[in-house]
Amino acid sequence: MATDMVAPIGEGPRKVIEEHSYEFVPLNERFGNPRSLFFLWFGASAHILTAVTGALAIVVGLNFWWAIVAIVAGNLLGAIFMAFHSAQGPRLGLPQMIQSRAQFGYHGSLLTLALVWGMYVSFAAFDVALSGQGFQTIIGGNINLWLPLMGLALLALAIFGYYWIHVFMKYQTWVYTAIFVILTIVVLVHGIPLKLLNAGGFAAGPFLLTVSAVAVYQISYAPYVSDYSRYLPPDAAPKTFWNTYWGTCSICIWLMILGAAIATLGPTIQTLAEVKILGGSVFGTILVLVLAFGILPPSALNIYGGIMTTLTIGNNIKEFRSTPALRIICGVGVTIITVLIATVGAGNFFNTFENYLTLLLYFLVPWTAINLTDFYLVRRGVYHTEDFFDRHGPFGSFAWRGLFVYVLTFAIEIPFMNTSIFQGPLSKAMGNADISWIVGLVVAVPLYYFLAKSSMKAAPLAPVSSSLQPAAPQAD
Repeated sequence: MATDMVAPIGEGPRKVIEEHSYEFVPLNERFGNPRSLFFLWFGASAHILTAVTGALAIVVGLNFWWAIVAIVAGNLLGAIFMAFHSAQGPRLGLPQMIQSRAQFGYHGSLLTLALVWGMYVSFAAFDVALSGQGFQTIIGGNINLWLPLMGLALLALAIFGYYWIHVFMKYQTWVYTAIFVILTIVVLVHGIPLKLLNAGGFAAGPFLLTVSAVAVYQISYAPYVSDYSRYLPPDAAPKTFWNTYWGTCSICIWLMILGAAIATLGPTIQTLAEVKILGGSVFGTILVLVLAFGILPPSALNIYGGIMTTLTIGNNIKEFRSTPALRIICGVGVTIITVLIATVGAGNFFNTFENYLTLLLYFLVPWTAINLTDFYLVRRGVYHTEDFFDRHGPFGSFAWRGLFVYVLTFAIEIPFMNTSIFQGPLSKAMGNADISWIVGLVVAVPLYYFLAKSSMKAAPLAPVSSSLQPAAPQAD
C-alpha cells in the first residue's frame, strides 16, 4: 500500500459516529489540518474555571502585577509538556494513554490507565456539578434533575467523537471569545481601584505556588492531547506542537489574568457570584448562565477520554476491535458513573474533589516525564506499532524501569507538596511553595533516560509511520 493514499490535509471522513478508539489510525485514514488544534485547545480552556485558576494568585497573597508574572510564567512552562504530547499523535497514530505500554509494560500500564480514568471521571463530575448548580441557582428546580441533563450534554458530543469535537470546539472558540471580550469590557468599565491592584505584594512561596498551580493546570491536559491529533498525517507533527502550544497559552493567560483582576474585588467571593454582581441583575444573570453552560463542551473531552481509556483497559484483558456500539455503551456507562458521583458529592463537592484532583495531578508529573523522555530522548519517536498490541512483545508485561522511576519520583515529590490536606516539610520550609512538579521532572527525566538507554538493543526499529494497517488484532 503506497503512502500516496494518505488523505490530503483538510479532507477526510465525515462519519456520524467515530469508529476508532484505542486502535492505530492507518495512514490512508489520516486527515485534517493542525490549525484545528489551535481552536480546540483555545476552546477547551475558554471557560470560567480557567479564570478561577488565575484568581488563586490573589487568594494566596500576590498583588495583581506579580500575579500576571506568575500566570504568564506558569502557562509558558506548563504548555511545553502538553504540546510535546500533542506532537506524538501524528507520529504514532495512537491515543495518548495506550502509549504508556512502551514505558510501563503491557499490563504495567494499567496503573496509569486507572489513575487517568479516575481523573477523567472526576473532572467530568466536577464540571457537571458546577454547571448544574449554576443552572439551579438561576432557573431553579431540583439539582437531581439538572445533573443528568448536564451529563447528557457531555455524552452527546463525546459519542460523535473526534471530528465533531474539533468542529464544535472551533465554534466554541468564536462564541466564548466574544463572551469573554464582553466580560473583560465589563471589568474595565466597572473599574478596579489601583489600591486593590496593588494590594498584597511579592513573596517567593505564594509566587512559586501560583506558578506551579498554573503549570500543572496545563500539564493536566497531557493525557488528552494525542487523542485529538492522532488522525493528522505524520509530517504535521511540528505544526501540531505550535498550534497546541499557542492555542492553550493564549486563552489561559488572558482568562487567568481576567480572573485575577476579578479576584482583587473580593478574594473570598466566588468568581461566578462576582460576575453576576459586575453585570447587574439581568445582564449578570445571563452571563452566569452562559458561563455555566460553557464548562460542558470542553468537559466532553473527559467523557471521550473515559471511553477510550475504558476500552484500552478492556483490551488489556481481552483482545477485541472497538466498534461504534461499544463506544456508545462505554460512553453511557462513564456518564452514569459521572452523574452519580456528582449527585452524591454535590453538597460538599468542591473541597473534596479539589483535594482528590490535586493528588491525581501529582501522579501525572512522573508519567509525563517518563513518557516524553522515552519518546523524544530514548526512542526518538521510532516504534513498531504492533508492539503496543502484543501482550507478549518487547514491551513486556511489566517494565520494571518505568514502574520503578514512577514510584520513586512520586515518593520524592511528597516532601515538596502543598495541599489543603497535606503539606510536606520542605514546602513549609520554603514559605509554602509547591515545587513538587519541578522536582518530579528533574528526578524522572535523567533517571529514566539512563535506565532505559542502557537497556536498549542496538538493532534499529522501523518507524511507526511505515505501518499502514491497524495494529490491533481483528475480532474473532
